[in-house]
Amino acid sequence: MTMVLGLSELASRVLDEGLCAACGSCVGRCPYLAKFRGKTVRLDSCTVEQGRCHAYCPMTFFDEDAVSRRIFGEPHDRNGLGAFLEVKASRSALPEVLSKGQGGGTVTTLLLAALRQGAIDSAVLTASAGEDGLPHGVVAVNEEQIQQCSGSKFVGAHSLEGLRAALDRGFKKIGVVGLPCQVRSARKMAMYDLKEEGIQDRITLVVGLFCNWAFDCREFLAALRNRTQGRTIRRFDIPPPPANVLEIETDQGVETVSLDELRPIIQRSCGSCSDMVSEFADLSLGMFEGRPKWNTLIVRTAAGRNLVEVAEKTAMIETEPFPAENLEHLRSACLRKKSRIVEVSG
Repeated sequence: MTMVLGLSELASRVLDEGLCAACGSCVGRCPYLAKFRGKTVRLDSCTVEQGRCHAYCPMTFFDEDAVSRRIFGEPHDRNGLGAFLEVKASRSALPEVLSKGQGGGTVTTLLLAALRQGAIDSAVLTASAGEDGLPHGVVAVNEEQIQQCSGSKFVGAHSLEGLRAALDRGFKKIGVVGLPCQVRSARKMAMYDLKEEGIQDRITLVVGLFCNWAFDCREFLAALRNRTQGRTIRRFDIPPPPANVLEIETDQGVETVSLDELRPIIQRSCGSCSDMVSEFADLSLGMFEGRPKWNTLIVRTAAGRNLVEVAEKTAMIETEPFPAENLEHLRSACLRKKSRIVEVSG
């Protein structure tokens, strides 16, 4: 706890340096911080010496070994992929999910399975657009609400504001879906729990997404609007390499934008992140490179494995063995991301 400081330190080391990941863990009940048009802003000074804002932020400090011991019972596995029990190829077996989901629809389907079996009573997810037109964190409590949040957003969206809301509303079995930075923040919240809210026991499932980087929310949506010039955007996607494009589907067809054109609006915090596959989640999911409409599913904990087994037995998802060569390719990509961070920080 000696590393936990206050808002002034968070502001000087993270906010003022442009390193905020827009995870959302510091906004919600705090009277001094708020989100505004996709940004985290400080409204006033605060005299609290050890604040939740600093303790829960993924950009302040993160003791990988301590968190790993709490989740996996052993120090952090630095093999590139983190600790895991098995890796599978997966996709949803539910036509209603596959028809409107992204990739294989495994994340949405696993949440539906968790809700049906009572493993969760709520899910913290990212909705496409709120009152300000920006993606944001929500608390989903039924299957319809879960399905409404399907699909990738590719931005930092203050999703963990939804976790704050779920805790305040008294939910006891909360599932969290997030990017690697958000997974780390959720684990810090459970580990430090400054207000003694029982967070460790109340977060019963953490599903992490693969992520190399995320766009700045405000700038990304502005770029989309400029590109589409009033056309209705139905969906957008970033296909696996070597495509190197953003696909935008509008009411007039599909067009592509080079990612090289969009790289200047990637969040600066992403350059400090070494975690590509949400190494501290119960389950980690991403696209299966080279196999459309399938996911890569990394099973990390007993809770994650139990959920996958239930979804398999109830015919909600399909799984297959994950090819060894694909796993090594994924591991190499993870290690490359880590090496870039080491080069910058070292």
